[in-house]
Amino acid sequence: MMKYPYAAASHGALKAGRHGRALALFQKGLTYRLGESEPSINVYLRFSQHAYLHSQLDMLDLAKDYKCYLRSLVYRHEKDYHAAWKTVEGIGDERLIPLKVKILCDMREKDKLMALSNEGVDVLSYLELDRQKSLITAMVRNHETAMARKIIDRTKLDRERLYALLDTESYQPVIKYSWQSIKEEHLNVEADPLPEDLPFLLERVDMLETSLQHAAYVHLINHFHDRPQYHRILNTHTVPFIEDNPDLLEYITIEARYSLKFKTESLGPATSQLDMLLGHYHSGNHSRTVTRAIHQILPEVKLNDSYIRSIRKMVLDGNLDLYNERLIHLFKEDKEAYKVFQYPALFLNTSVNRAVDNYVHFHFPSRIRERIFRPLVVELVESTEKTTLPRYFVNYLQRTRHKKLSNMYILVRHTYRKGDRVQVEDYVRELVPDKQFKLRLYLAKYLYGFNELEDALAETKAAERLNSQDAELYQHFIKIYKRMGDTENLLKYTVKMKTDYPKKLSDSEYEKVKAAHENSNNDRTQSQ
Repeated sequence: MMKYPYAAASHGALKAGRHGRALALFQKGLTYRLGESEPSINVYLRFSQHAYLHSQLDMLDLAKDYKCYLRSLVYRHEKDYHAAWKTVEGIGDERLIPLKVKILCDMREKDKLMALSNEGVDVLSYLELDRQKSLITAMVRNHETAMARKIIDRTKLDRERLYALLDTESYQPVIKYSWQSIKEEHLNVEADPLPEDLPFLLERVDMLETSLQHAAYVHLINHFHDRPQYHRILNTHTVPFIEDNPDLLEYITIEARYSLKFKTESLGPATSQLDMLLGHYHSGNHSRTVTRAIHQILPEVKLNDSYIRSIRKMVLDGNLDLYNERLIHLFKEDKEAYKVFQYPALFLNTSVNRAVDNYVHFHFPSRIRERIFRPLVVELVESTEKTTLPRYFVNYLQRTRHKKLSNMYILVRHTYRKGDRVQVEDYVRELVPDKQFKLRLYLAKYLYGFNELEDALAETKAAERLNSQDAELYQHFIKIYKRMGDTENLLKYTVKMKTDYPKKLSDSEYEKVKAAHENSNNDRTQSQ
């Protein structure tokens, strides 16, 4: 809890454009302990500033496993569960087990959860009650009762409650009887019926006792829903039966619910349907049926932060059709919908950024475009991406480059990446010397991050010609020469720092640089 004020202050500093201060406070807000709640991460996640977090993690010198832990937290919040898992999968530290269990639950990876259980992990103890129930239920309904029982056997939680849930589910007729057993033992048929024979089979189903009849109708839908030639008879006979017996709906697969013509009201409230569909989507099921249903239901709900993050993920996946008429209506009518596009990845990812840029330009008025672009710049200043930006966003930067220096930073960075050095210099000359100095150092920092050391050094030297005495300038020279292995120039600027800004340099740092320079000279002398 003591770390939270630093985290909150870091976010405030970033909003004020004080990027260096924001980073310093961000670091103070970290716990540096695996598995702990992270105030610095949580504050930025609250505003979905994933790009900022990724860029800070790229730049900060953190222990490898700890950095992976933080990165995984960010990925999980972005709903990129597979990336979150891959980031921590190979780390054996027990402190990451709670996170691993939650990610695997997000991904609905029952086999991997079982593997953890087999290693002695009390999987259920790391899940909330509703997720415990969902996991046990999913296992039983997938005829993995033995697996569910083993996971319960290994928990310290209320086993009696969990066994009761397992037994209740196991003895449901829909679970107890498979389609194969109903077909062969109770309907006396071996092969699946042809579409034209299904009506006759349904007559025999209706003669079964109630529990078997219910199970048969559920299995018929789940078994044949993905075969279009059966849809007419299923929609005519089996769908109405399920709608007349709504308790059976929970046993109908998600794919079946949206492949067949169930009445919208029979499937439940729009928010419940959307939550279910998005959970299914983010677990890795990107079928056309699921994405089509999401397109259909999204306009019926009020967008919240979770839905906005889901929409962004679907756009990045290439699975959301922004030009769907219902979605166009949603973006026009929902006053918060524009926030979907306040997300740097949508303007950096080359597979979608042009389409997103065009959509924003042609479907939102100028005042909303300003609201979209303004916070993007704040995050992009610290981003570690080489990608050039799309046309209309660049136009915005050109129009506003003299309103905020950060806008000029991003415009110059974009222009530099395009290779137009002449235009870069033209932009730089538009500024007063003090701002030119800041811009040169910003560009040097950016290039240094990509290990483009010669270019970074050139920009730092250009900054020096504008102002030869500055602590940040010295820091740039020191970092660059240190990475280049140029001990002579490294010592030169370390001495300058010690002389002009002694509080910025510890005695130990100075002594290390001095010793490295002496060792280098000795090596040269011996080689001669």
